[in-house]
Amino acid sequence: MNNHIKAVLFDCDGTLAPMHMQVTDAVRCSVQRLARLVPVAIISSRDFHDISWLAKDLGLSAPQISEGGARIFDAQSGSCIDLRCLELADAKDILRLLDKNSLDFIAVDQDKRISSVNQISSWKISRITATSLTEKRASEIMNGLIDRKLLYTTKVQRTDNKEWMIDFTHSEGSKLAAAKRFAGLLGLSIKDLAAAGDGYNDIAMLMGCGYAIAMGQSPKELQSVAVYIAPSVENDGLSVAIEKFILPRIKNDLPFK
Repeated sequence: MNNHIKAVLFDCDGTLAPMHMQVTDAVRCSVQRLARLVPVAIISSRDFHDISWLAKDLGLSAPQISEGGARIFDAQSGSCIDLRCLELADAKDILRLLDKNSLDFIAVDQDKRISSVNQISSWKISRITATSLTEKRASEIMNGLIDRKLLYTTKVQRTDNKEWMIDFTHSEGSKLAAAKRFAGLLGLSIKDLAAAGDGYNDIAMLMGCGYAIAMGQSPKELQSVAVYIAPSVENDGLSVAIEKFILPRIKNDLPFK
């Protein structure tokens, strides 16, 4: 790629922070330096409550992305810019499937975190996450829903206890789809973006963006699509990627406001 990097997307857990949204001083310094030059967004399967807090903590001003790509929101006010909810039939079928198999879940209904069907009030569900799974069980459940045309499923491994989860979103609520919308909001092409991630749910996004950065501890499937492999998150890999790979590819121009 010969294009300059004009905006940057970072996954949260395993990329921006080792776990629990605890960003190290080195990464914080590099991210804040970068954010003075180009728009920087966190893109995470976490809900907007978490990502809004983290974006404010880091002083980010560009639109942020949560719930696996289903929601784009204003970094400072938290107001929703774009929301892609699950089709009602898909949401109900997923919840029935999880209930039938006695599987726990967490979800976001409009702007509310929920963990029970009884808590649903609007049925504007942006993301359902099945929790406490093995990788094999996650793959089995995903394969059983492969014929749903407007449903996107992806498996996610937690960084703290290493358990597996499945994120269910609308097909337009994936990280890749959100990256395209994010670029459009900024008047850019997705090829103008650099993206960094560490998990299976980052693969499509990295393949779509102009510059793909994989963390050192990420699976080989992700590293194989990357143009730069950073050190692991435990070794401040994102800071290294910013300083050695991203910043040299940003055009020297007026700082981002």
